[in-house]
Amino acid sequence: MSISGKIILLLFIFLLLNFISIFTFNYDEYFKDKSGSNINFENKSSFNLFNKTEYKPSDFTITKIDNSIELSGTFENQKVAQDVIQALGINKEGTLTYQNNVVVDKGVLETIFLLIVPFKDFFTDNSKISVINNEILLSGELKNKMYKNLIDTIILQKSKNIILKTEISIPEDNPINNQQNENSNEEVIKNETLKLPEIQLLINNILKDRKISFERKSSIPTEQSQNTIKEIAKILNENPNFKVEVAGHTDSRGEAALNKQISQDRANSVKNILVNSGVNETRIKAIGYGEEFPIAKDDENGLSEINRRVEFIIGE
Repeated sequence: MSISGKIILLLFIFLLLNFISIFTFNYDEYFKDKSGSNINFENKSSFNLFNKTEYKPSDFTITKIDNSIELSGTFENQKVAQDVIQALGINKEGTLTYQNNVVVDKGVLETIFLLIVPFKDFFTDNSKISVINNEILLSGELKNKMYKNLIDTIILQKSKNIILKTEISIPEDNPINNQQNENSNEEVIKNETLKLPEIQLLINNILKDRKISFERKSSIPTEQSQNTIKEIAKILNENPNFKVEVAGHTDSRGEAALNKQISQDRANSVKNILVNSGVNETRIKAIGYGEEFPIAKDDENGLSEINRRVEFIIGE
């Protein structure tokens, strides 16, 4: 065979092999990753406009019925509903429906968590916490008008991003027959006496923004702090069945014995103002703890504004 014939034969064989390879190649095997799974060519970007999932807020209502707390509303699934029930201490299920792509807002749930305990304790039956389009409405009647300040204080602790509206009615004072003044007044005082945790919360919230301060190198409270102590005395006088411990604390600067004496002098000074404001002295215990119970770490010089404090601890 001539050289040209051999070249033509080899070219024919080459073309034949390419033709066979193209039509017998296994593309499925080729387009597999190392784990053996098919490679996904979908756009993984979060900005995929063609497959965007739209979520809408979960609407639900918490109702107080016969001293029980009932939850009704729409959730994504039963598990989400049960998680909400458990988180908020709900003890009764109302009408629950389920719908895909419905989401409970975290901030809304955190705000309701703040409200749920006073809602249980302070409101009458048929009061409600309603959530519509992530806006909260707290509605109902308080058992006692003295709870209003507590509710207002708790509401102030919510996130600024959460919309919370209130429709709260306050019970009117019952008219007292002049012929039954003494007995009726005693009953009114008894009914309006707050519980220990409520008194503690009231006082703590007062001190949160108005810490008890003293004149420089003195055990005498500043004029502003004296007014704060008198305000606390008013709460104690309205709730005479409870005792109070006035606890003085310092930072760790200086000698421990001297710090204890300073804290005792300041606690005694606060006690005297309470007594002069009408609180029975037998109800008050003043103790100076010095630097024994810090609530923050002092700096390298032993200084801490937070540790220098006076606390009011309510007891029975």
